[in-house]
Amino acid sequence: MTMTITPKFVSIQGEPLACVLFEPKSHVADAILVHGFTGSKEDFTEVAELLALQGYRVLTFDHRGQHESAHSKRADAYDMDSLARDVIESADNFDMKSPHLLGHSFGGLIVQRAVTLAPHRFASLSLMCSGPSGRTGWKRDEGFDLLTKLSMEEIWNLRFEEERKSHPRYLIHKKRWIASDGAATLKFRDHLNVQPSYVKGVAATGIPTFVFYGENDDAWPLAEQNQMAKDLNAKLLVLPGCGHCPNEDDPELTANTIAGFWGN
Repeated sequence: MTMTITPKFVSIQGEPLACVLFEPKSHVADAILVHGFTGSKEDFTEVAELLALQGYRVLTFDHRGQHESAHSKRADAYDMDSLARDVIESADNFDMKSPHLLGHSFGGLIVQRAVTLAPHRFASLSLMCSGPSGRTGWKRDEGFDLLTKLSMEEIWNLRFEEERKSHPRYLIHKKRWIASDGAATLKFRDHLNVQPSYVKGVAATGIPTFVFYGENDDAWPLAEQNQMAKDLNAKLLVLPGCGHCPNEDDPELTANTIAGFWGN
């Protein structure tokens, strides 16, 4: 079922972001899916196709500095506020009036910030396998510590090639790692370690919120995600048979879960 996707490069904050828009035959609503750390728009291809079949016009994009989006020259380009503005301005670029917003993992932090910056801009907020804030000491892998010393390709060959060459998504993992800006990857890793919680700010907006994760998610503590859902007065759901990437583990279940919340 998966189609070959061709990105459209659009100017967001004066620099090109690689975006893909999945158009439905019959339009129900708009949605933006925001990928996680070292991820890319391709993480959502199967889910976005399934959502489009249910009437949702779905936008995905590579974060600036990631995969096919431009490496930025701005000093603040990889700050959380800038990443959140990318979400808001992308919605404007595609004339999305009140899109549903979903963030996966690190993308969950970005979309929370987007909501606090533009609280009346989005119809709902969904957080998939994400958390309320950064986690001290997370992603302290030696491969990331080499980002100031070696090229992305050198780091891949040294640290990641052996462990990932048997992965079913090996080709896209390697391609997007090598294409990405090491400065962006390092900055995003730092956000994952030190970012303060956005939960109080998000809760104050009153936006309808959904928290869900795979029962085998090993990235964010499940108790922390449960508490986040309580603090946000959010609907909470655990997906059976899934890990940290339900979008890859079970795209159909994930798409139906998302659409079920959006359709309420």
